[in-house]
Amino acid sequence: MTVIDRYNRQELIKGWNQELLSNARIAVIGSGYLANYTLTALAALGIGNLEIYDTAKVGEDKEFLLFSAELGESKVKSLEKILSKINPVSKIKGVGISFETPSLALMLGKPEIVIDVTNSSKSKSTILNYASSKGINVISASSDDDMAEVFINNLKENAFLKEYNGVKQGRVVSGIIGGMIAEEVRKMIMPLDKNDIPAKTAAYSLSAQRRFSKEKEGKFQKSDLKDKKILIVGAGALGNFAALGAALEGIGNIDILDFDEVDSTNLNRQILFYESVGKKKARALAEKILEIVPSANVKGIVGKLSEDSNYFKKNKPDAILDCVDSFAVRAIINYFAVRNNIPLISGGTNPRSGQVIVYEPGLSACLDCKIEVEKALAEQRKAASCRFAPDPSVIMTNQITGNMMVGEALKILDKNRGEPVRRILKYDSVAPVRGGLVGPGESCSCTKPEIKEWLGQIDQKLENKQIDLKTQP
Repeated sequence: MTVIDRYNRQELIKGWNQELLSNARIAVIGSGYLANYTLTALAALGIGNLEIYDTAKVGEDKEFLLFSAELGESKVKSLEKILSKINPVSKIKGVGISFETPSLALMLGKPEIVIDVTNSSKSKSTILNYASSKGINVISASSDDDMAEVFINNLKENAFLKEYNGVKQGRVVSGIIGGMIAEEVRKMIMPLDKNDIPAKTAAYSLSAQRRFSKEKEGKFQKSDLKDKKILIVGAGALGNFAALGAALEGIGNIDILDFDEVDSTNLNRQILFYESVGKKKARALAEKILEIVPSANVKGIVGKLSEDSNYFKKNKPDAILDCVDSFAVRAIINYFAVRNNIPLISGGTNPRSGQVIVYEPGLSACLDCKIEVEKALAEQRKAASCRFAPDPSVIMTNQITGNMMVGEALKILDKNRGEPVRRILKYDSVAPVRGGLVGPGESCSCTKPEIKEWLGQIDQKLENKQIDLKTQP
């Protein structure tokens, strides 16, 4: 595998300059979940020099990057090992030193950016003051189980995030904010245009209706999810993060359906395939998730979800997670969800944004009512081919969106956790608050006939549309 292969998909983006990222030096303070997700995104993105500072040791409750580490081992050294596998091109160094140690300043020197992702206001005070004295860009972030916040180049006391002191970091919100941190880092180092400006602050809250908010609108009780079952369709970048997040959150039964093989051009965003080039994605992803969360029941199913699929004749999962990159395939997923009365959480991304749509039968609208996926299926069935040039793709929007999907899936599977979104949940890397809810929130009462009848209806709709176009004056 060459460097060109690894960064192929992101170098398709207009204005992209991988050399700027490869020459950058970034220091990350911390080793918890927020550090794990931030480091994963930065390493996969191709930051050339990553340093990790912390003195913590690996305990029983291991973060996902530390699944193979020995108890008592230095967390930063373990992170160095696994991140060097995720991206062997980057230079990654774990430094077992505390922010309280006077020599830390000598070790840090002057990187382009220092990122404190601890839940320690004392650490943040030390790091922010040091960065200010040296003129270094600084990012401060923390998380709890329901919410995460980030401040960028803000040296005021609120950036110390005292309310998070000593609190255990959450998984889903750390995945979202970790991806957002990487996107803001990319803007600092390699802006794509004059409007590509880093945010000053951002937040994500699972307990806020708007999600991209600092609000906490209630503390929810949480039930055990070990008996719940989900189907993840698509084992690409979204599927990697959706499967990982679902397993980490304790969803006990996970089926992963995909027909494709891992390619070297996938590795800039499909983070769990670092040892799997040439293998079937579904099996490779299931195997890696089982290494990370051995208690989960994860199955990799090699195949496509098509009109001929018999999966739903034998299975009725509690939810479907749509992680595909084709509107036509989404139409088929939507068909099976509506036909079988199964909640559906659908995710989609481009290099600058991502969105999540939740279909809960009787409570929210299906995919076709929201984004007209059946049109794409009709056009594909008429066309000779539906495969064109590869699309550009980066890790950040996939990590953010995949974790947003898991956040909504948790609310579908456990009603004690509050309501899932009814409108479209959107992440936008150029919006002032970086995301929110768009579109209407009405429900639909759609039903679907047998598959052959439904496909006939789709073909007829396209035929009628073509006739209408021909008869226009």
